[in-house]
Amino acid sequence: MAAPGRVSTSDSGGSDRGILTDEKKRKRMESNRESARRSRIRKQIQLDELACQVSELKKEKTKLDYALCETRQCCLIVETENSVLRTRALELANRLEALKLILMQMDSVAADPFYMNQYNYC
Repeated sequence: MAAPGRVSTSDSGGSDRGILTDEKKRKRMESNRESARRSRIRKQIQLDELACQVSELKKEKTKLDYALCETRQCCLIVETENSVLRTRALELANRLEALKLILMQMDSVAADPFYMNQYNYC
């Protein structure tokens, strides 16, 4: 019985074909090994690049987290200052209205002839 991949013949041409078949098989296996090796190298390079990218993204995330924290703190400060300023604006608006009322009363008193005659001694 002939081995797989070999042609069994009784003449010398048959053994040459068997040797050629074995040589082709060996070359194909070698080519497959080399192709697999190149594939492993490509995968390793890709894995290394991805690991580097992960590292860079982690650094960037850390920077962004820090910037976000600072921005939130600044926002809280601004919101607090804004609240204080709004309260102060309301206080000043109320004070202005009170002063306007006082001025109106003073104007009405000054326009009253009875009031003016009372304090006019000349």
